[in-house]
Formats: sequence, C-alpha cells, structure tokens
Amino acid sequence: MSLLDRLKAQIAQDGPIGVPEFFTRCLHDPRDGYYATRPDLGVAGDFVTAPLVSQMFGELVGLWVL
Repeated sequence: MSLLDRLKAQIAQDGPIGVPEFFTRCLHDPRDGYYATRPDLGVAGDFVTAPLVSQMFGELVGLWVL
C-alpha cells in the first residue's frame, strides 16, 4: 500500500490530520517518505546551498551587508 493510500485510510478511519503530521509522514516515512527515497542532500542530491557551490556567494552577501 502506498503512502497516499495509507494516509487516505488513516484519514477515513480517524478523521483529518494536521499539517505537521502530514508533512512528517510525507518527508520521513521509512518506505515512501521523501528523504527515504531520494539521494542525499548536497552536491550529489537535489539541494545545494549557495556556499557549497561557490565562495563567491558569501563574499557578495558580505559586500552587500557592509
């Protein structure tokens, strides 16, 4: 049974769930959650923060702030 089916079944049985529970289940479900089914974060994954890409970002922010 997929995560969607399990969520639908839980909602049908117990009523509505809150946004925090929904996102927790979608992100951290051991079998179908986002973090369980995607590559690691970072350069090898799907999310990289600008400082990991280039030092220039930090330098430009520093110049902008000063």
